Amino acid sequence: MTLDASSYFDHIKAYISDEYIVHRGDGGEIVLREKYFREGETKKTTRVVRLPYKGKAFAIKLDGRNDPLFHFLDNNGKEWSKRCDFVVFQCVNRKVVAYLFEFKTKSLDAGSIIDQLKSGAHWCACLRKVVEQYTGDNRPLRTKKFVLTENNNPDAYLDEAKKYLARDPSVRHYHYDEIETLALDDLENDSVNTV
Repeated sequence: MTLDASSYFDHIKAYISDEYIVHRGDGGEIVLREKYFREGETKKTTRVVRLPYKGKAFAIKLDGRNDPLFHFLDNNGKEWSKRCDFVVFQCVNRKVVAYLFEFKTKSLDAGSIIDQLKSGAHWCACLRKVVEQYTGDNRPLRTKKFVLTENNNPDAYLDEAKKYLARDPSVRHYHYDEIETLALDDLENDSVNTV
């Protein structure tokens, strides 16, 4: 059964385990928190990204868990053991969009970034198919991929426009300082994949 976008979004939110949801969109903004090591430091720091949004939104954290993503599959070095850091689901303008985020410090190693975001898109496709198989709820899900860094000289890794990864033009790069002034709806990415 095809649901309208708002109902489908509510169903997706209801089906995902509370263990994965890290922010429910309270207060009109999504808050993403990631602990990481700054260069040369031995104690972890917390990076906080706040994204105001329109419509409805919630965020899940895929990475940073010890348990397998799919409990019935071997997770040892398999493709599905890779994960992007966050997936933010938003319902706005009669469509549901999944924003996939990978947080990095200075490193822009395209290989790992591409694999992690690709795996996040596959996870979204799996989620959509599982929900459809068990409930009959169906609707296209659009995905957009982003990598956030504190790299002040990323040009060697980016395309001519200095926005997308040169090795994968579907991945939009933002510096943490740049994203602080943006809302979720303001994030540019010309490459939208529908799963």
